[in-house]
Amino acid sequence: MSSTPEPGPRRHDAVGIPAHTLCFAQLNQLIEPNDLTATALLELMSPAELLALIHREDHVPSGLESGLAQLTGRQPEPNSAQDLRVSLTRWRKRLPYANAHAALESIARLGGGLLSRQDPGWPAQLDDLGFARPLCLWWRAGSPHWLHTQRPTHTVSVVGSRDASDYGNQVTVELARALGRQGITVVSGGAYGIDAAAHRAALATGEWDFPNPPTIAILAGGADRLYPAGNHTLLEEVIARGVLYSEVPPGSTPTRFRFLNRNRLIAAYSRLTIVTEARHRSGALNTAGHALELGREVAAVPGSVFSPNSAGTHRLIRASAAALLSSPADAVELLDLPADQVPGAVPADPADPRHYPADSLSTEQALLYDVLPMRKTLSPDELSARSGVSILQTLRGLSELERRGLAVRSEAGWKLVRG
Repeated sequence: MSSTPEPGPRRHDAVGIPAHTLCFAQLNQLIEPNDLTATALLELMSPAELLALIHREDHVPSGLESGLAQLTGRQPEPNSAQDLRVSLTRWRKRLPYANAHAALESIARLGGGLLSRQDPGWPAQLDDLGFARPLCLWWRAGSPHWLHTQRPTHTVSVVGSRDASDYGNQVTVELARALGRQGITVVSGGAYGIDAAAHRAALATGEWDFPNPPTIAILAGGADRLYPAGNHTLLEEVIARGVLYSEVPPGSTPTRFRFLNRNRLIAAYSRLTIVTEARHRSGALNTAGHALELGREVAAVPGSVFSPNSAGTHRLIRASAAALLSSPADAVELLDLPADQVPGAVPADPADPRHYPADSLSTEQALLYDVLPMRKTLSPDELSARSGVSILQTLRGLSELERRGLAVRSEAGWKLVRG
């Protein structure tokens, strides 16, 4: 092995970047995500030693291949992608194009940074991926304290088709808003369709006074390239009020391979993965598969037997790979949180702990219930505009919500009754 000393958090380079941060930024530009050979090597040597090895052209330390085989329990085929010589050649080809300083400066200008396993705020649940864990994570957050206050037990991934139907969007919005009201972080991938609906609903819960962020987006491309472009404003809001992650360097283009790799992070990040709507070959099923491999809970929402958009969720349920989810209460039950850790999760009917307050409401009343804020107040006109319910139905619906003890009126307007 190289005698290069392992970088520590107190060492800095000439421009003030911690040495271990610079080292991981360099490795990240040379190594694609989910490279099991690289992750295994980091069990045998320090990041600085691996970087030094990559810089030594045509050099393969004797005995390293056997050490890898012993560690991973497999002997790669010669000239395969996992072969050490092939891996080193692959990484060395990227050396002329790597610029770790530029990448770090780019993310810093956007108010973000880089996390490695040495840093406080590293999501330890990602280590459950074993050799498939990410080398590091690039992050952006308007409030960096969210990096240190996340609770894996209160985190749910909500995924599904990009071409979501009205039904899929409606189910996702109701689910994500209900989870948000109970202090549960919603994780998704920032894509069109179900992902976008989940993020928007999580951000629409009003005043957020829980220690964990309302939503987290994990992108397939660089954190500086908010993709897809049509969700740019939404992803900016995720950054402002939650956290955005990427395991590829700034400037990286999202590709199909990177989308599939990204799915394992969404699955590993959360205690529960919910597929609200998915076609037979949807990428969301790939996320569910990773969650199952990790021993995480998986749930799926049934849909119409005539809808191709629900063929994937039906496939999961039929194979007993996912629990059937018919209400937000089902999701809370799968999380198996103690009652004192679910703020506001008091059922309307004590005899039925699975009851959700909006279950017995009319469509108009449920729409109003979903847009009512928890702390600030809104006027009937504002609630009508947000819910899409006519002003007459809004007034009637608010009166019924007040009668049921779900909403309260003041001179300033209306808001939810919490708990």
